[in-house]
Amino acid sequence: MQRRLKNRLTYLWTFELANALLIFPGAYYSISLNYRLGWFSLVSLGVVCAILIVGAAFWFLKRRALGGADTLSRPSVWQFFRACKIGFGVVLVVLLVLFGIRVFGQGTGSHADLALGIALMLLAALEYINYYFVQLSYDNRADLRYLFEHRRLKRAVMVRELKI
Repeated sequence: MQRRLKNRLTYLWTFELANALLIFPGAYYSISLNYRLGWFSLVSLGVVCAILIVGAAFWFLKRRALGGADTLSRPSVWQFFRACKIGFGVVLVVLLVLFGIRVFGQGTGSHADLALGIALMLLAALEYINYYFVQLSYDNRADLRYLFEHRRLKRAVMVRELKI
């Protein structure tokens, strides 16, 4: 059982980090070769990647805790993740303001920039909710069983573990 959990946590932190550092930036670059992208989609990409990196750090530290490391129990780690929760909340509000500027203000840019920016902004909001409020990803039997038995979403793992 512990081995399966270690493997799952390893998968989670490496997958989140790969998405943040390789997959999303690579896809963004590929799209930019065919479409004119601008500041809105780039800022949205940065926000998504930052949230994913913090998520990867959490899963990495949780994986290390299974091996006996006490890093997750340190108050400075709790404070970091609590600060990220507040900071990302503010950043998402700013991103919403930037969306308004892009759509209603003097924001110039292509439709591709707007469409990709909206998609990335929504993804950032979903990742934020998934990490800091309720678990949105139910990709294993235990999670699905919980969802069907209780008929409600679980509190996010980071919230349960760190009480933030």
